[in-house]
Amino acid sequence: MSVQEELTTKPPKSKWLIPFPIVLVIAFSILSVLFFIPIPPFIQNKLGSAILNTGHIIFFCMFAIGFYRFTKGKNRTRIPRFLLIVFLLSVLVELLQSSVGRSFQWDDILRNILGTILGISVLLHFQRPHKPHWALRISLMIGISVAVVIERIPLFEKLMAM
Repeated sequence: MSVQEELTTKPPKSKWLIPFPIVLVIAFSILSVLFFIPIPPFIQNKLGSAILNTGHIIFFCMFAIGFYRFTKGKNRTRIPRFLLIVFLLSVLVELLQSSVGRSFQWDDILRNILGTILGISVLLHFQRPHKPHWALRISLMIGISVAVVIERIPLFEKLMAM
């Protein structure tokens, strides 16, 4: 076999030593440990609580941006399926948190879902544009952004009171 034939038969090498999905799983597994660490006393005030609650939205927005692309199907079936997975994962996390001295909070599950929808809307907005759906994508992104801002008004009030 000549060198030229060998070059054409070898598969191209990947840029990543570890496949990207595995990198995502490792990164989010490390970050998810933060959900199980008891809250330090200096954060156990209203401002610290509001900042931690914002972390739920940010974490699950990044989670959706990272993992939504690995679900299969059309968006009308992918989105509810992905939201169901996030809901079940959130319930599991909240149940496990009660074993480390933190309480089960439905508000956290709502923030997780809100962050997930924000992440999906950002992903959909930046996908290849489809002319018939541009208004839907922009309205979804604006709507969920307004919901996040409204949900985070207590944080803004606490920061302004400082």
